[in-house]
Amino acid sequence: MADRRPEKSCEQACESLKQQDYELALKHCTEALFSLSQYPPTHFPEACQTEIDRIKIESLLYRIASSLQLKNYGKADEDCRHVLGEGLAKEDDTFRAVLCCMHLKGKLQIVSNALSKSLMGESLNGMVTKDLTRLKTLLVETEAAASKVPSVYHAEDLDEGSQDGWQFRPPPRGVTSSEEYTLCKRFLEQGICRYGAQCTSAHSQEELTEWQKRYASRLIRLKQQKENKQCLGSYMESLIEKWMNSLSPEKVLSECLDGVRVEHNPELSITVTTKKSQQMWMFALTCKPARMLYRVALLYDAHRPHFTITAISAGDSTTQVSQEVPENCQEWIGGKMAQNGIDHSVYKISVVFSTEIFGTFRQTVVFDFGTEPVLMKRVMIDAASTEDLEYLMNARQQLLTTAKRWDSTSKTIVEFEPNETTELEKSLLIRYQIPLSADQLFTQSVLDKSLTKNNYQSRLHDLLYIEEIAQYKEVSKFNIKVQLQIVASFMLTGVSGGAKYAQNGQLFGRFKLTETLSEDTLAGRLVMTKVNAVYLLPVTKDKSVLTQGTKEKVYEAAIEEKTKEYIFLRISRECCEELSLRADCEMQVSFGFSC
Repeated sequence: MADRRPEKSCEQACESLKQQDYELALKHCTEALFSLSQYPPTHFPEACQTEIDRIKIESLLYRIASSLQLKNYGKADEDCRHVLGEGLAKEDDTFRAVLCCMHLKGKLQIVSNALSKSLMGESLNGMVTKDLTRLKTLLVETEAAASKVPSVYHAEDLDEGSQDGWQFRPPPRGVTSSEEYTLCKRFLEQGICRYGAQCTSAHSQEELTEWQKRYASRLIRLKQQKENKQCLGSYMESLIEKWMNSLSPEKVLSECLDGVRVEHNPELSITVTTKKSQQMWMFALTCKPARMLYRVALLYDAHRPHFTITAISAGDSTTQVSQEVPENCQEWIGGKMAQNGIDHSVYKISVVFSTEIFGTFRQTVVFDFGTEPVLMKRVMIDAASTEDLEYLMNARQQLLTTAKRWDSTSKTIVEFEPNETTELEKSLLIRYQIPLSADQLFTQSVLDKSLTKNNYQSRLHDLLYIEEIAQYKEVSKFNIKVQLQIVASFMLTGVSGGAKYAQNGQLFGRFKLTETLSEDTLAGRLVMTKVNAVYLLPVTKDKSVLTQGTKEKVYEAAIEEKTKEYIFLRISRECCEELSLRADCEMQVSFGFSC
């Protein structure tokens, strides 16, 4: 291109932006665009057209960034519509190529930062920011695509570990758009968040931006896999990916399946005291009506070398036909067995474990009948020395002395409505359920003295579960009886002041803290910091005996406010109606605290 003025003006605009001289940058951008507009499209040879497009796109982007910094939002929005409309209308990917080139040269970040600052901060004078948000998303996707992050993200998905290149926490699972990630208002306002690292909202703009990049990189990787039809993710990896990202994980993988009865021998959780040991599990799957078994697979990589599928047979209750199983089988593909009109089918699967080291080994066996959810069974073997086993048994015994916890197995629980738990939090609660047995908690992995890539995840999960059970043990000491005062409103204390009023048929309940239930005791501190709800059981004079199979009904109440003297509860409309509660009355209740 003979006339170098547009290119020079574009470069000067970039330098001015970097030096935060936004008015000068705006001037250079306008000069570049004006110079290009003086010539008709046919003035330049076809070979130069790509360079012309590059200068035009860069100049528009720099002008958008400058306008935003100068709070000229109308001009920024106009340029944004222009660059998106013209750039995306072309089908030769010139626009995306220019963005990628700008990123590699370090020029895209200043535009991206200006967009982030404007979209996060002020309301842009009430202007609709759809186009600016769309451009910002496109820049994030471009930065992620140009960086070598897809393989890193893949490793992170499977191992749940931190990888080089990421500075913040992994983003929460189950979102369907990068725009669903939000900033934590409590952390931004108060500098602290009670959920800490478990918070599903970002604790800084930088963390939010990184989450959006990680989401974009994942989308790009999945798109590349689909377009290139590459089998980069095996069946097991794809299933894990789907399960981890689903808001309803129980619809992807489930430990029970309608019409399928599962029998196994021996127990799924086993303890051995020898370093060198072997174990075999036999699974018998009875399907009525008959159905085809398409796959049997071992899901997780961590302890894969220790587990093998050794034998599979199919048939009915009287006849079994052995199926071909390759040596060291980790995934068996079936679907070729004839049903022959039988009304039921029986499959028998053998899974063998072997080790020559101490440790805790886990595996998930999946049985795929071609529909979701896919049936799964978790197996665990704990290989520990006699001395370690004695220590673990003592720890388990201490755990078993914990007071009986109020849950759905012992009480009929009426949950608080409306339930404020998000869909993402519900999916996490389903995915990471509290272990029902002490044997599942105190395993050899807890005693490991070193953290490795292979053991850190299971070890930290076990330790966190033990910590949670220990908290329940302390809090459960306070399944106490109190006199609950029912009120329709109460005054707020502290700097903010004000009052709260019950609405929609709800009421408040107030009870006084005692010496044992205060911040001066361990359990009191847990109640004041960790407990968000209580289970409320009315105490009646009529001590009628419950019939066999009938459980006491308890009502969940949310903790609304905690002061040095009182705890205020929000009682649901259903509880108020069933117990005929009215304001300015008292009732005696038993409490079970819920962490």
